[in-house]
Amino acid sequence: MTGIQLLMLCFSTAVSALLLISGGYKVIRNFIAAKFESAVAAKAAAKDTSKTEGQ
Repeated sequence: MTGIQLLMLCFSTAVSALLLISGGYKVIRNFIAAKFESAVAAKAAAKDTSKTEGQ
């Protein structure tokens, strides 16, 4: 591993740790949950649309 790669690894690890410590975990968790819920809703809407088109 080169020096620049090691520096980038240490920097990203430190930033990630600070983000988690500062409460960013809740923000990330809520963002992922919202994306998941919207994907499920979109899939359900597409499924409902396909059922009504077939009739």
